[in-house]
Amino acid sequence: MERTIVSEHKEYSEHYEAREILKGVWQISDKPDKLRPAVDMYLIEGSEKALLIDAGESKSDLKGFIRRLTDKPVELLITHGHGDHAVGVYQFEKVYMSHKDIDVLDLFFKIKLDKSKVIDLEGGEILELGGCRIEVIAFPGHTLGSVVLLDEERQLLFTSDGLGSGTLWMQLTHSTSVEEYYEQLCKLEERLEGMDKLRVFPGHDCMRQLNFGLEYIQDIKILAGKIVSGEITGEATEDKSEMFGGLKASYGKMKEFIYKPNKIYKKQRPE
Repeated sequence: MERTIVSEHKEYSEHYEAREILKGVWQISDKPDKLRPAVDMYLIEGSEKALLIDAGESKSDLKGFIRRLTDKPVELLITHGHGDHAVGVYQFEKVYMSHKDIDVLDLFFKIKLDKSKVIDLEGGEILELGGCRIEVIAFPGHTLGSVVLLDEERQLLFTSDGLGSGTLWMQLTHSTSVEEYYEQLCKLEERLEGMDKLRVFPGHDCMRQLNFGLEYIQDIKILAGKIVSGEITGEATEDKSEMFGGLKASYGKMKEFIYKPNKIYKKQRPE
């Protein structure tokens, strides 16, 4: 059963707005404009330090805004190598990110990071914040280095773009095959077994008030499985470009799963 978490406090600036969705857990929206949708970040505060999940797309003073929410030392974790979630990375001294995605940031977004100064994430790490433990789960799919973050005690899963926000991009050159992604979904579902109050917090949620839980993950897994088995074949997207075009399919709460027909299987099968 899903639960709705009600905002307790709000904080605003010219470029950001935040709402406290649980005590010490903030959803921070990098405000949208005519050219881009809102991008969401999350701040989790423990008794010793705080963890900021992603760094948004604005070049504004994100660190200064975070200081309005917590006086604890802040560490940054970048969930995947896309620029709309990483522009503020230079403002923080301690940064976690899978090294698999650092080259993606440079190649597509011209964000250059020194790997020696970024703590690599392989999955399985536990980040201790003081009275709060965050588990890093490797989740390749949307990108090879994507991770999702689990607060097991409170049944909170922070997924950024790893599970999409009703729309999921799997058509990118640095996305895995649908078959590989399906395998990751199976592993994730097994890890989350029994968490019937789970809340999923994606990277583009704030303006649409999405309410995702286990059912959302199960819908994505079912859809990916049906694409792999051939039971479902998507329709062509309106965007025909090599970069973003592909096929789109839907099932349940997953409204638009976009993928390439030549990247369904680990090893492409003959027609």
